[in-house]
This record gives sequence, structure tokens and C-alpha cells, in this order.
Amino acid sequence: MSESKSTYAAVKPGPDDTRNGFDELKFARRDKRIKMLRIIQSTLSALLSIAIAVFQGRVYWMYQNTKDTPGAWPVVPNVVPTILLFSVAIAALVFDGCMIVAYLRPSSKFAPWAIHIGGAAHYAVASAKTVGYAISAVISKTSFDFGNNSGQNADLWSYTCTEQAAAVEMIQAESNCSSQYASWAFAICQLGLEVFGWVITILVLRQSERLSPQAVDERFTAHSGDVNRRLGEAAPQFSPAV
Repeated sequence: MSESKSTYAAVKPGPDDTRNGFDELKFARRDKRIKMLRIIQSTLSALLSIAIAVFQGRVYWMYQNTKDTPGAWPVVPNVVPTILLFSVAIAALVFDGCMIVAYLRPSSKFAPWAIHIGGAAHYAVASAKTVGYAISAVISKTSFDFGNNSGQNADLWSYTCTEQAAAVEMIQAESNCSSQYASWAFAICQLGLEVFGWVITILVLRQSERLSPQAVDERFTAHSGDVNRRLGEAAPQFSPAV
């Protein structure tokens, strides 16, 4: 009686299949790092925006409640720098919140709206944030310096840093002076974060330029978890040989 023995021969993948599989793994890891950098940037930016909005909103709220008190504020106050910085901070907070939701909770009820704002409008909103914080920071500091140099102190920041304001206890001048200085410093930090964000964007664009149009299409239409399956397919397969 003779026994038939089955032998198995390895079916090796082609060099292109193996290379594509490991390229996808490399890109998936790079995408994960870029995602983490985006989350860090958006989280820090959101925290700074909250601080700026709270500080600027506080001094404006106090101005509105005490503006009718004689001698509490300048006769013709300049509230434009305060409102501008507050508005930019609120708009930036909404955008960063959408980015965080899009990255961390893609399956939530608000995810489609958040992904649309954070994805499709990313470049437009990021540009608006950069320009907005740059303009508001310059206007705030210029008004502050002009108020101190001219002695008029029409803006709320420079006025709350004067001895005249310190004598009015109800407007809490010293506290508002410090918080508005912190708001301006946070706005400068926001500009640094925006520059950091543009560096990440450049890295993403450079990475995409290295891929063929077909690879770009496959990469953005396939789920990231598909990488393991592709690598599994690229591994040596064994089939019975006669």
C-alpha cells in the first residue's frame, strides 16, 4: 500500500504587493502621528480660546454693568479691541471643538457636521484663525501702547492699568489689567499654534505628493484598519502542490 504525501509550496507575493503593503503600513503610522498632533494642537488652542473669551468677556461685562457710573470708565471708551479679540476666540473655539469631535468621536450624532467644518473648511478656517488672531493681537497691543503714550487710555486694557482706574474699586482694575495682558499673550501663543498647524499641513501635503493618484485614492477611501488585512494578504500563502 502506498501512501500519497501532500507537499506544500509557498506562494510568494510579488515585489510590488509586498512593497505596497509595507508602504500602507508606513503611511498609516504616519497618519496616526499626524492625527495626534492635530488633536494636541486643537486641544491647546481650544483651552487658550476659552481663557481669552473668559478674560475679555469678563472685562466687557463689567464695563457694561458700570459704564453709567461717573468716572468709572473713559468718557469715550474704545471697546473694539476687546470685542474683536473676544469674537475671534469664540469662533476659534467652535472650530477647534469641531476638530476634536471629528477626530475623537467620529460616530457621534454631531460628527458629520463637525467633520464638514473640520475637514472641508479646514484651510479656510485655519487661515481665518491665523489672520484673526494676528490682527486682534496687533490692534490690542497698539491701542494699549497708544493709550499709555498719549495718556488718553481710551481702550479698556490700558485704562484698567492706570492709577485712575485702580481708585475705582467696582471695576477691579488690577485684576482686569492682568487678565487682558494674559489674553494678549495667549493670542500670541495661538499664533504659534497656528504656525505649528500649518507645518503639519505642509507635511500632509508633501506626504500626499509622494503617492501616485491611484494610491492616494485607495488610501483615502479605505479604512485605516484595512492595513492589517492588506499585510495579511501580502504574507506568504501556502497551497497544496501535487
